[in-house]
Amino acid sequence: MKLIEMNYADFEKEFKEPKTIIIPSGAFEVWGPHLPIGADTIVAEEIANRLADRMGWIVGPTLPVGDSVMVWGPGTVTARPESFKMYLEDICGSLIQHGTKRFCFINPHVGNVPIINQVAWDMKSTQGINSCVVDWWRFIQPLCSEAKILEHEGQMAHGHASEAGTSVFLYLRPDLVKTDRLTKVENKIKNNYLDIGQFYLFKECCDTYVIGDAVAASREKGEKIVTLALDRIVEFLKQWK
Repeated sequence: MKLIEMNYADFEKEFKEPKTIIIPSGAFEVWGPHLPIGADTIVAEEIANRLADRMGWIVGPTLPVGDSVMVWGPGTVTARPESFKMYLEDICGSLIQHGTKRFCFINPHVGNVPIINQVAWDMKSTQGINSCVVDWWRFIQPLCSEAKILEHEGQMAHGHASEAGTSVFLYLRPDLVKTDRLTKVENKIKNNYLDIGQFYLFKECCDTYVIGDAVAASREKGEKIVTLALDRIVEFLKQWK
């Protein structure tokens, strides 16, 4: 059920009891020549909707734009972290006034995670509101490895718009994938010190805003990833107290 599609009479009926609201958040950034600019946001909404169907919960407003300075390129739109934080605080604050007691954030964009964490901690410490966050692209990595779904590991599998991301899109939204443009790209920057924080723009790492092997992607792999991930999330949510 999507809050944006509800009328006020049904809203009042649904909110007679405390609710858990699912909040999708993403980004608006270049995702290679074969995937849409709003890839993270589209995935967030698709997963949130499927999760809501399984849990009987409500999907709240989407935050479609995050901090994408690192991935600046053709079509990228970026929001300052403080703007994203204030917008998220306002959305959650409104829903809390209506009786929301818990939030489940579905977020594929890594740049949003520390901001969501800050807001979640503040809501918990000041209002007793509980939250959980699914950092989608990081969440699926151990699932893929354990089930041996992907051909690759590391960046070739989970880099930007590569095997995992493209597979998920081939399953969720095949109409948005330009399969004639799939590429295999290795990161130009060889980094042997992953344990030290470093700052590289995507245009320094690759020419097509792809890092990894999108050619190895398939719809079947995407379906396995989404199915395993949703099962894992539902398993957690059913015992979440």
